[in-house]
Amino acid sequence: MIILVMIEIVAALVIIDRAAAAAKLEADERSITACVLAFLFAIFPSAVFGQREHIAVIAMTPFVAIAAIRWRGLAPGPVAILAGLGAGLAMSLKPYLTLVVGLPIILCVLRQRSIRPLFTPEACAAAAVVIGYGAVLAIFFPAYLLTFAPMVTAAYVPLRMDFGDLLFFPAVMLVASVGLVRLLAPQDFKWEGGATPWLAAAVGGAASFIIQGKGWTYTAFALCMFASAAPLLQARTKTLRLPVMICALAAIVCIGSRLSLQVRPFPPLEGRIQALAKHPRLITIGDHVALGHPLVRQINATWAGNTCGQALAAGSMLQQKSSQLPEGERAKLDGIINFERRLLLADLRAGRPNVILVDTYLLSSMPFDWLAWANSDPDLKAELSRYREVEDADGRVRILVDPSGSE
Repeated sequence: MIILVMIEIVAALVIIDRAAAAAKLEADERSITACVLAFLFAIFPSAVFGQREHIAVIAMTPFVAIAAIRWRGLAPGPVAILAGLGAGLAMSLKPYLTLVVGLPIILCVLRQRSIRPLFTPEACAAAAVVIGYGAVLAIFFPAYLLTFAPMVTAAYVPLRMDFGDLLFFPAVMLVASVGLVRLLAPQDFKWEGGATPWLAAAVGGAASFIIQGKGWTYTAFALCMFASAAPLLQARTKTLRLPVMICALAAIVCIGSRLSLQVRPFPPLEGRIQALAKHPRLITIGDHVALGHPLVRQINATWAGNTCGQALAAGSMLQQKSSQLPEGERAKLDGIINFERRLLLADLRAGRPNVILVDTYLLSSMPFDWLAWANSDPDLKAELSRYREVEDADGRVRILVDPSGSE
C-alpha cells in the first residue's frame, strides 16, 4: 500500500512539473513546488497516510496546480488532461471533495465572466471520469443506489457533530493560511496572485469537512493540505525572513500534530486472540470498524464477514433513542436494523467464524449490549449458542470462541 501511494505521489509531482514546464515557469519556482508538495504528500499526512482522503487529495492536486497556472494567464499544456483524469478519480473516491476542485473553477468563471473555464481539457476529463463512474455504478451495482444508499442516507449521514464545534478548526486554518500567504509571498498579497486557487481549494476542503460532519482527522486532510500549500508555495528563500520562517514552521508542526493524532478505542487484543486460536476466522458485532481492522491483518486472520460492522443499525438505534420520530420513520429505521441482523446471520452461516469480538458501546459514546441485540433474533441466537464467552480483563470487548473451530 505504501509503495502504491508513493508511486501515485511521484506521478502527481511529474504531472505538476510538466505543466509548470509547459507554462515556462522559472526553475526556482518549479523546485520549490516539487519540494513543498513532496513534503505535504509524503511526510505531512502522518497517521492519515494511505487513507482514502490522502489518496484522493494526491490525485486532485495536479488539477488545482493547473488551475493556479491558468489563473496567472499561462497554459499548462496537454498534460492537463492527466490532471483532469486524476481529479475525476478523486471525486469518484470521495464525492465531497468535488468542492475542492469546483471552487477554483467557479472563481475562474466569476473572474472571466465566462463559462469557458468549465470546458478546459482538465475539466472535461474530470467530468468524463465522474460520469463514467456513475454509469458503471448504475448499470452494474444498482443495489447500491436502490438499497444501500437510501439506508446510509437515513441512518449514517445524520450522525454528525454540532455545526459550531465543526466550524472552529476550519476557520482557524483558513485565517492562518491567508495570514501566512501575506507573510511568505515575495510581494504584497493580491487575489490575482497564484495563491488564490490554492486558497479556494482549502475553502473547498473546509466545506467538505463541515458537510461530512464527523470531525474525524482524515476528513480534514484536504483542508490541511491546501491551506498549508497556499502559503508554502509562495515562499522564496531570498526574501524569507527568519521570524516568518519560524511562524510558518510552527504552524506546520501544529497542523501535522493534529494529523498524527491516533485514537485507539480498544485494548490490545492480538495476543489474547492468538492464544485462543491460531489464524482464526474473525468477525465483529458492533459499529466500530477499528475493532476488527487492522487487527485481522495483524494476527494473520481471515475476515469472515461481508461488512465491517453494524454501523447502519447503530445509527438507526441512536436516532430512535434521541428523537421523537413519526411512526413511518421509526418503521424505516426498524427495517434497517433488521437488515443488518440478516447480514450478520448470513455472515455467521457462510463465514463460520471461530472468534467473534463483541463491542460493549454504541458509537463509542454509550454502553450498549450488542450481544443482547444479536440474541434478540431467534436465528442469530441459535447460531451464537455454539460459542462460549472467554474472560476478558479489560471489559470493553467480549470475546466469543467456537470450541470446535479453534486450533
